[in-house]
Amino acid sequence: MSQVGSLCDRVDYDIRNFVGYLSADFTPIKALRLYGDLTYTWSKADADNPDFGNPFGTIDLDGHVDPSYKPGYDPWFVITYTSDMNDMSDWYDLKMERVDASVGVDWNFWKNFTATSRFTYRWYDDKEEYLYEDTDGEAYIMNVGLMWKF
Repeated sequence: MSQVGSLCDRVDYDIRNFVGYLSADFTPIKALRLYGDLTYTWSKADADNPDFGNPFGTIDLDGHVDPSYKPGYDPWFVITYTSDMNDMSDWYDLKMERVDASVGVDWNFWKNFTATSRFTYRWYDDKEEYLYEDTDGEAYIMNVGLMWKF
């Protein structure tokens, strides 16, 4: 019995990433900390179409047998099997940009007790639609918390 795919076909998959990060932290008084950061991410991935071949041979819908057909296999299975992966690279040719900007404050107002707050803005741009969906968008995230250190 033959095996389809796996190590039989090596696909060239190229991934490139760039990440830039800038951070600032300021403590005007001992109990107050102000901070912020900015992150830019750019990513791109490209790959070839895999070619696994067809270990079973093919039979068309009229019953004509491909000369490479190997007897002993169920023709129903052979008809439903496809090795056409010509559009596969569209699924993993990716390109995206993302920006995250955050500002926050920590206020230590009593011994080991601190109030914290952080606001994050996120922008995402999907340059290549992944699986036929456009996932561009923005997000606004607010975190508020209390910390007790013991």
